[in-house]
Amino acid sequence: MARLEAKVERLETQLQAKERELGSVTRTEAKNTAALKTQNEKLQKERDEFQRMVIANQQVKTQQLHETKKKEKEYIKLQERLNQVLMEKKKETRSGMEIMNLLQKEGRQRGTWSGKKTDSDFYKKIVDAYEAKNQELMAENTDLRALLQSTQGDMRSFLNASGGLTNQSLVANGRHGADPSQSPLGGKTDVFDLPFRMARGQIEDSLRSKMVSIKERMGQLVDAQKEVSITSEASERELELEAQLVEARSIIQEQESIMSKHLPKTDRRRNSAPPHSSVNGLRG
Repeated sequence: MARLEAKVERLETQLQAKERELGSVTRTEAKNTAALKTQNEKLQKERDEFQRMVIANQQVKTQQLHETKKKEKEYIKLQERLNQVLMEKKKETRSGMEIMNLLQKEGRQRGTWSGKKTDSDFYKKIVDAYEAKNQELMAENTDLRALLQSTQGDMRSFLNASGGLTNQSLVANGRHGADPSQSPLGGKTDVFDLPFRMARGQIEDSLRSKMVSIKERMGQLVDAQKEVSITSEASERELELEAQLVEARSIIQEQESIMSKHLPKTDRRRNSAPPHSSVNGLRG
């Protein structure tokens, strides 16, 4: 009996120890579960933040690419403007150098002037040289305007002679040629009589649209020439075949005529020949 009681006490002690151990394990598991949940939430936040950063990076990259293209276009425009300004400056510099050369030449000659000459003569020569150069530039500009106007008129005449192709090609390309008598200010003044800075865009658009129309017209003419060549080749082939057919028919008719003339004679010979002649012929 005493042994049973001792055994029961020992078992109860072991049970209490196991319960304490189980409680400790349960608490440890709860802590680990909470830590794991916290870690998962942290990882999810980091993942969401990373995705937001990726999206933001893509947006920034797209915006930078757009800005780069925009800057490239602006750079090209500025480069063209710079080239234009340099060309204008070069013309002005050339004119200025000519005037300076004239000034230096007149300055060297100034020491040889007599006492009767005054500075007004010197300045008058400068003004006269400037006015002469200005008149020369104006005449050159007038000639260039007339040449440009004549060229555009020739292009318009060519397009009008092509059967109204100008309007069709301009509509197809989304461009409308400018009326040469319509100025940018809405009047009926000739556009070539306006200052270049006012009529430049209109003249360039008109010339571009006409060049597009001329290219399309030339392409259509080339295609039409190809079609005519193909048609002519087919016609020549048909004529050749018809000639061969006529020749073959004539040959057939001649053969039929010869055969029709030859066959009756052969039949008459066979009918008039005696029976033993054929036998003798076979023996011979």
